[in-house]
Amino acid sequence: MVLALSDLVRFESSELPADGELPRRFAILFPATSLGGEVAAATPVGSGGLLRVRTSAEGPGTRVTLDLEADATPVLFVLPEPFRVIVDVRPAGSAATAPSVGPRAMDLLVLDPGHGGDDFGARAFGLEEQDITLDLAIRVRDILRARVPGTRVVLTREEDRFVSLEQRTAMANAVGADVFVSIHLNAAWEDVVHGGVTTFVLDTTDDTQAVRLAARENGTSETEVGALSRILAGLHRDEQSEGSRALAAQIHHATLTGGRRVLPRLYDRGVRSAMFHVLVGAAMPAVLVEASFMTRREEADALRTEGYRQSLAEGIADGIVAYARGDAPPPDSRARQTP
Repeated sequence: MVLALSDLVRFESSELPADGELPRRFAILFPATSLGGEVAAATPVGSGGLLRVRTSAEGPGTRVTLDLEADATPVLFVLPEPFRVIVDVRPAGSAATAPSVGPRAMDLLVLDPGHGGDDFGARAFGLEEQDITLDLAIRVRDILRARVPGTRVVLTREEDRFVSLEQRTAMANAVGADVFVSIHLNAAWEDVVHGGVTTFVLDTTDDTQAVRLAARENGTSETEVGALSRILAGLHRDEQSEGSRALAAQIHHATLTGGRRVLPRLYDRGVRSAMFHVLVGAAMPAVLVEASFMTRREEADALRTEGYRQSLAEGIADGIVAYARGDAPPPDSRARQTP
């Protein structure tokens, strides 16, 4: 269920148990918000764990109530510009939490080549981000199909076409993916001391560079990234976050190792937090890897070569396999790297 609003507003959500003839409910209260003229008082659904949606005025605000089946799970997330509140209702058994240690189920994973179509991403030295991310994702898919033939690997796009940020995660949720990996390349229009590899998980942050990067990848302003961070801070997502950090650690270490086979001094920018829209709402462990820095000449030149792209792809695949095996967390190499 998607609620579109004309401006960014704070809201409160709560779950209510069944009471007499009333089923379980998930309610969202929007203070100082009025209904649009075409919003129905009640909308029957009757599938996917959602019975119906009801709207009503409450004081100077609006309450939206979802009537749920007894075993359904509502998951709420938000996306700005335009501001949308999204509730993903999942029937019982539609999502399983990955164990924090030991082997993890890896029946289906989704690879997300960043950008595409009119959204070309970063451009530098004659390269376009959308082309390289698709090439890397196809390489990772082919490697994984050979190494773990029992696992299905799905791409959010297999050609140069536009896919919205919310569609990408929704696709992974819809097919019940065990892992979601979004592949991007970093860029900066100001001078940076180091390029290198960064891997991100979804979380709030006040890191200026991370906020700026998220704004570029999201196609929004830094102000909107900050507003989304404040809202996300109030949402409970500990289980998904734990799995994402474990996945990020493995992918980051292996991607850096792979890239250093070609660029031995490839810099380790670490596992960090940022507010990437493409990760919002993921039901499974989800990460975004910035596999190299396009705006640094050395890395851009390497990205033109088959060998470097294959090394990065092998690294990403190695990290996914290590996560599935439940390998011990890799060491943090940032303290030992040579600038």
